[in-house]
Amino acid sequence: MKTRMFLTVLLVAGLLGGATPARPALSTAPRRVVTLSGALPALSSLEVTLSGPHIGQSDVPYTFTASVTPLTVMLPLTVTWEAEGQATFIRSIAAITDTMSYTWPTTGTYGITVTVATAGESAQARHKIVINPEHHVYLPLALRSYPPGPYITAFYADVAIADPGQTILLTWTSQGAISGTLYWLLPTGQFGSFWSVEPNGSMPYAIPETWRNFEHFMLYVNDAEGRTDSAYLNIPLTCPDTWFFEPAPPDCPASPPLYSAGAQQPFEHGVMLWVGGEDRIYVLYADGGVGAWSAFTDEWDEGDPIDDPGIVPPPGFYQPIRGFGLVWREQPNVRERLGWATAPEQGYATAVQRTSRWKYNDIYIRALDGGTWRLGPEGGSWEYLPAP
Repeated sequence: MKTRMFLTVLLVAGLLGGATPARPALSTAPRRVVTLSGALPALSSLEVTLSGPHIGQSDVPYTFTASVTPLTVMLPLTVTWEAEGQATFIRSIAAITDTMSYTWPTTGTYGITVTVATAGESAQARHKIVINPEHHVYLPLALRSYPPGPYITAFYADVAIADPGQTILLTWTSQGAISGTLYWLLPTGQFGSFWSVEPNGSMPYAIPETWRNFEHFMLYVNDAEGRTDSAYLNIPLTCPDTWFFEPAPPDCPASPPLYSAGAQQPFEHGVMLWVGGEDRIYVLYADGGVGAWSAFTDEWDEGDPIDDPGIVPPPGFYQPIRGFGLVWREQPNVRERLGWATAPEQGYATAVQRTSRWKYNDIYIRALDGGTWRLGPEGGSWEYLPAP
């Protein structure tokens, strides 16, 4: 971790002041939500993918993310969200990703459809979520005249809801089977780890402490003729952490907040942020180009040159220094896209957290004035969320 000009401390916001000489507060800090976009014409056909949870509980909000390709798609986009049991929502966005949250009060399988249109093109993606799936699977014992084969009579866990880090016991019974295979499933539903098991038995499973949202499994049993039967089991997980800001997003955070020293500096066409606890610099562009934000490792060390004396800013502007200056001078396109700094950088106590989705996660960083910067998935968008 770089020493920079700040002492890295683990303090809650408000206890650490700036480590640099006192300077005026950011007069250019926005007080509204700002969404960034590109403006280049599309070079290939429009495509959209829709991601989100496949399993959920009633009266719990769930977030779904629509992601558009290619990155050069012409903006703005018209996005239409349709979900069973929900009102249709249409909006225009200037970014390549969009999110929507839904809450369903009753058990069932619900379809979500997102349609994206721009410049005479449109694309559509679909997704399904099962609300209140059975955690204990009991298949009725019944005579089967055709086809013959094994069948699973029960597949369940010893808890209905588990905690990350908890060891649970999976139990199953079947008839007519001679062997079985138990699969741990990825959040996408794909097969992950697996174990060869007896047709009737139980197995302890240790949930990783870093795992979030749910665990799910698939059991297959086989008879002597090679015929199979299968059963699915989902175990929701409690969320052990809380967000560092309000109002909190509907997602469970991937980890507790990382509190550390930070810095922020405004530019003609964007903002630079330093998160000391990550040794990382985030660059937020407001120039309308493709790629709304990017991130770089902070390579500046105490004792390195703080600036380039050969670079003289126009009156009223500033050359960024230390780690900000190194990125600004040496990373391709950063200087051209940001322009000159409009005020000196200021140090403050920041915090950072991420969502716990399988893909397309948001990053939340505390701003200098107590608000929050939300960085959308894959560098596609960002916005400023004012403090309540």
